[in-house]
Amino acid sequence: MAQLTSRLLGFIQLLAVLGAAHGYIGMVEELQARQINPGQLAAAYDYIVVGGGQSGLAIANRLSEDTGRSVLIVEYGYINDNPGQLDPSSATAYPPANMFNISSVPQPALGNRQQQILAASVVGGGNPGWSWDGLLPYFKKATTLNPPRADLAAEFNITYDIDRAYGNGPIHGTFPDFLWPGMKVQWNAWKDLGIQINYEGAAGDAYGAYWTPSATDTQYRRSYARTRYFEPVSTRQNLKLLVGHRVNEVLFNADKRAEAVTIQQRGTPNGATTITVKATQEIILTSGWLHTPQILQRSGIGPSALLQQAGINVLVDLPGVGSNHQEHPYFFGQFSYQTDVTPNPSSLFADAQFRNWADQQWQQRKGPRSIGVGNGLATVPLPDLSTRYQAIIDKAKAQNAATYLPRTYTPEQIQGFTAQRDVMLASFGKRDNGVVEIPFSGSAGNILVLMKPLSRGTVLLNTADRYAEPIVDFNANVNPVDVDIMADMLRFYRRWMQTPSMRQLTPAEQSPGAGVSSDQQISNYLATTVATHTCATVYAIAEKASDLIKARYDPTIPSPPNTPGTTQPGSPPPTTSNPQPTQPPSCAVPKWGQCGGQGYSGCTTCESGSTCSISNTWYSQCL
Repeated sequence: MAQLTSRLLGFIQLLAVLGAAHGYIGMVEELQARQINPGQLAAAYDYIVVGGGQSGLAIANRLSEDTGRSVLIVEYGYINDNPGQLDPSSATAYPPANMFNISSVPQPALGNRQQQILAASVVGGGNPGWSWDGLLPYFKKATTLNPPRADLAAEFNITYDIDRAYGNGPIHGTFPDFLWPGMKVQWNAWKDLGIQINYEGAAGDAYGAYWTPSATDTQYRRSYARTRYFEPVSTRQNLKLLVGHRVNEVLFNADKRAEAVTIQQRGTPNGATTITVKATQEIILTSGWLHTPQILQRSGIGPSALLQQAGINVLVDLPGVGSNHQEHPYFFGQFSYQTDVTPNPSSLFADAQFRNWADQQWQQRKGPRSIGVGNGLATVPLPDLSTRYQAIIDKAKAQNAATYLPRTYTPEQIQGFTAQRDVMLASFGKRDNGVVEIPFSGSAGNILVLMKPLSRGTVLLNTADRYAEPIVDFNANVNPVDVDIMADMLRFYRRWMQTPSMRQLTPAEQSPGAGVSSDQQISNYLATTVATHTCATVYAIAEKASDLIKARYDPTIPSPPNTPGTTQPGSPPPTTSNPQPTQPPSCAVPKWGQCGGQGYSGCTTCESGSTCSISNTWYSQCL
């Protein structure tokens, strides 16, 4: 399980965290024209997919490949191409119109602050067979990697392995057309600390430092479920999309078989008239971590005490529904570089000449604006992070698990968490299993994320109004071991900033500041600044689930194979792994690129119209 967790991490980052880009012109209007309204709903469909996000659209695509089966997608959000959803430079923007706009309950370990819940409402948004070996073929089935430009790969030593990690699937990963030169310094700083540099992070080695592509196509348009799974098949007559509606409940027959859903229009008051639509085969809940447990609970499946308090008939007493929520707490480390290399991310704001050039480049779908949140990632193992790693592990092992778990947990749930914790702690002492995540792109500030917390939260329906948004309690940092790891994460980050390589930039700490150093001071700082970082769904799960569902109703379809093939006829075959980058036989550095400096071994010839100029001892660039 620990190995699976480490390996899954690389794909989650590839498919859900990095990069977004420009939308397809005119496609929104076409898609909106293909939606159905409530009056066009049939009485029944073979499959009803509840939620039109990543996994929902992927599953709907695969199930509707059988033209003899009808598929309905019900989605609360709408089709939208706002820049925050599509452009790399706005990748961290969250327009309220596309969000559920709710907050958690007050968090005791975070100074009783309520945390904003970043859950989107927009279209696209260890058992046998589910091991790493069982899932890797489906990761490949879902993804295609577009190699970086040869000169950029050589200059920055970009490495990747198409054969091991990627296939010929709908979701594209692409490296940006431009990288900030400060990334080279940061890469060297990881080496200074002895952090392993991995050739490919998405093939099962998601630890150390490695390159990650952005989820974009070669034109730097966002590649995601709507554009890659839904748009190409949206004209299928057996595939219907109903937006602006939510599913309230799943209805079951006397044999406890799911047979229908109730649907309510968005914006109508709770308790308004609903529409009932039947499913002759299956109902697939793909409403994400926030609403899938709520729908189950409203349908009578969940903790009996909670359901009875809400006045809901208990169909199945299942205490785990809405439990085991694992939130990834994070905070920002902010430094300033007194002798930064140029250009750098600040140049887009402080240097009018560079900004104008970047805008001109973007008109050709090139340049700095093709960068999202960055393409370098360090996933640091606990032994590399902290000198007291064994003491942290021992402290966690000695805990009474019930002390830090939600009070709603049953003895069976506590036992299950203890088994889960033991698996996690067994991996914490290894150097091939990352515990924290630090993305880097050349900028002087970084987000620091605890990827494997021991704190557990809940997502439970509001017993006073079952149709209101659920009550979310992240329980973030309630377990003191999480605070210990995050404190050492800050100390590790400071060591990284003070490596010999980074000293050339003269980093100066801005936040939290040198005065925050003791365990208590750091703990107090975390309580006032830590935020939450919700995990995303994974396309591979949807791909495998689709195969499982189809095989149940068609005896001619075999059970999911270990190595499913591509399902994109007409696409070129996958290319092979990249060789270790070397200097191209003939080269020319584009304007603003590096052309020299201490330790530099790349191209030294500038493109016509610019000359190699010395910025400092370590960096020369074409100006």
